[in-house]
Amino acid sequence: MKIAIQLDADRNIIGTVTTSEFGAELQVKLFKDKGWTLVESDPAFSSSDSYLWTVRESDNELVHISTNMTPDEESQNNFTTLTMQNLNLTKDVKETQSGITALTQTQLQDAQDKADIKNGMTEITKQLASMQLQLATQNTNTTEAK
Repeated sequence: MKIAIQLDADRNIIGTVTTSEFGAELQVKLFKDKGWTLVESDPAFSSSDSYLWTVRESDNELVHISTNMTPDEESQNNFTTLTMQNLNLTKDVKETQSGITALTQTQLQDAQDKADIKNGMTEITKQLASMQLQLATQNTNTTEAK
């Protein structure tokens, strides 16, 4: 439904005709030179809070003064913003998971390296003990032979 809106020089709404589309069209026809214009009604628009609204010049749409957007455009903008935040959050979660996975792999590798070092030290100790035993046996045999 179309309604008639009267704008002042600063594009503030100073009058409305919302009774019927015929009445709105007649108001604009008779008083167009007094700042009246015909616009598509918005369900969110109320004459009692018309101070929050204006008519956008580019497309003759009722918009909130604070955002220069229709309520539908504000909703779409909010939806887009939330979607972008969710995408960024998802990206952050994936990056965090990758970081945790890399840290876990590093810790597992460190544990494996420590086990390998321990096993290597044990093997070296066994070889050293074996060589000392052989050396002691040779010394005993040499001493007995004299």
